[in-house]
Formats: sequence, structure tokens, C-alpha cells
Amino acid sequence: MRSKGKRVAKPAASGSKRNVAVIGGGLAGLACALAAARAGASVQLFALRVAGDPAVHVDVVPNMLRGLVQLGVGDACVRAGFPYRRTSAIGQRGTPLYSLDAARLAGPRYPGALGITSAQLHAVLKAAGAEAGVVMRLGEPVVDVDVEGPRLRFARGEPLRVDLAVLACGARGGLRERFFGADALPAEAEWSCGLAGRPLALDDALQATTAAGDRAHVVPVSGSLAGVRVASRQAIGALDAQALRALLARFPAPIAALAAHVEEGAPVVRQQLASGLLPQPWARGAVLAVGDCAHALPAVFGQAGAQAIEDAVVLGELLRQEGTPAAIAQRLVARRFPRVQQVAAIAMQAARWQAAPEGDTDLLQLARSLDAVVHEPA
Repeated sequence: MRSKGKRVAKPAASGSKRNVAVIGGGLAGLACALAAARAGASVQLFALRVAGDPAVHVDVVPNMLRGLVQLGVGDACVRAGFPYRRTSAIGQRGTPLYSLDAARLAGPRYPGALGITSAQLHAVLKAAGAEAGVVMRLGEPVVDVDVEGPRLRFARGEPLRVDLAVLACGARGGLRERFFGADALPAEAEWSCGLAGRPLALDDALQATTAAGDRAHVVPVSGSLAGVRVASRQAIGALDAQALRALLARFPAPIAALAAHVEEGAPVVRQQLASGLLPQPWARGAVLAVGDCAHALPAVFGQAGAQAIEDAVVLGELLRQEGTPAAIAQRLVARRFPRVQQVAAIAMQAARWQAAPEGDTDLLQLARSLDAVVHEPA
């Protein structure tokens, strides 16, 4: 029920632009806002701030790069990042385990994959969104959403009624839990993230695991820098450049060699990642969950970001079609759920095997299975 004396802004009349609200300033939120604006919607993005950390790298895997190209920002991402050709895994003694070429799913004009910092990727999407007409309402977090309307509620001021509300508020946000009645997802892993100088020989992505179960992921993000991410089973105290060097030194070469390339005072951050699928339905009326809010995936294989970008691509495509906002939300879930379910099963199995290898562990076969799933566009 609407509170007495409160005025609620009404949605656009039939035949006019759809009013779309995107809640969340992360990767999924920025991408969905851009896709909706380019599909002709009137878009407002609500967030405390636009996220993106210069110390955190994003592995733009082939299906993610294809999605960024479909959103019209592929060239900007290639300019801002560092293209690479393959991902290699090394064993506990530095012996090569496997190498997998990155398929050029974005077309012959583009590389197979690239590394980029989170800050740079967010900046590219934010600039493209502003150019497309997205209104960034930063510092105005949405505290609740009513399915009727739908209506957005704020800490101060009147509620706002829109045609479609897109929840891109992450895997562990209170809004996700309140609206969908979902339990908070536990952290899958805590990663220590930072940047190191890029040795000239480091042209591709690297993965490694130690006998103690520590994991590392390295991707070049520019001509001079590489993004590094390390998960350790041992407690880590103060997190700084010295601690990151010590973590990297646990691994075989060439990852251990990166320790000498972490500059004193270089920013290092902790990144807690959760994993798990939001129970169905991912949409109620014209309120839709996307990105980590709907499907939080492990860091392995780079599919957390890739699936968020695919959500945005499909949202933009469906907004160009006829149908009520509620019908569009339902069509998106019906189209996305089977694919995400397949990707999640593969990524979660890989994460389990990385944490506790078994006799039949075969990460290369899992990677090939994933490639077969994502080969066709979303």
C-alpha cells in the first residue's frame, strides 16, 4: 500500500520509453545499464559509488570479450588492457600441466582474451553508459524494492516507481536477501590481489597451486603490469606489498619470480568471493536479478564476470522486443538459467578440485567442456 501523503513517480505511458532502474554500480550493474540505454530505455543507475579497484584484475575470457564487443565497448577494453593468447597451468614443481588457447569468439578483429584492471573496465563501462544517456545517481542507495510497481525505496525521500528494476547488488547484499528471501552466501575464498611489474616473458595468463593448497592466478594487464591474485589456506595478517611478495614466493617459477616485481607501497586488497545460485525464480514481476545477485560463480575460468556481461547482452536484446517489463524479465530468466546452470556446475567442480584434488581431477577437460558450453553466444 502507498503511504498516505506520499507521491510516487509513475512509469512511462504505453508507447514511450521504458523506465529502467539498475541497482548496483559493479560490473553487472554498469553493463546492464549500458545495454538498456542502448536498447532505447530511459535508465537510472543507483549505487553508493561505481566500484572498481585498481589493485584487482579482471580476466576477460573469450565469451566475456565477445559480450563486451556486443555492448559496443570491445575496442575500448582492448586499448585499456593487455591481450593474451592462452592460459597455462603449472604444477607444484613448476612443470607445465596444460595450456589452453583462448578461442577468438569476438571475431577475427579481436584477441581471444585480455587482462585489465577492475578500475579500468569499470571506467570504460561508466563512460559508455554516460554517453548512452545513463543517469548515474551515486550516493543514493536503494534500501528496498516493492514488487508492486515496482517501486524503489530510499533511506530518505519519496519512493520511485519504474517499469523494470534490475538488481545487480551482488551476492551478499541485504537487498538481495530481503527481496528474494535468500540466505546470505558464505565466502568461497579470500583472495589477496595486487599488481606486479610485468616481466617481458609474461605474455599469457598463468595458474598454479602449491602442495599446501595455495592458489595463484596471474594475468598481464598492461605492457608494464601484471595482475596477481593469491588464495592461501594460512591466516594472513596485515596485507601489504611485503605480504604479497611472501605469498608469491611460495609458488614455483615463474610466479615466484613476480615477488621481486611488487613495488614497495603497491596497493594490495582482500577480495572475498562467494559462490552459489540464487534459488529460482530470479525474477518477481518486473524485478530481475542479474550478475552475482543471481549467480555468484567461483573465480576459476573467469566466468563470474563473463556471465554478468552475458546477462547485459541478453537484457539489451530483449528490451528491443515487444512485451511487458514483467514478460521481459521472465524471458531473460528462462533463457539465461540453463546456460548459467551448466557454467556454474563446471566452475564449481573446478573450484572443488583446486581446493582438494582427487584421483580423477582433470581441469583441462573441464576447461574444454566449458569452452563447448560458451562457444555460441548467450
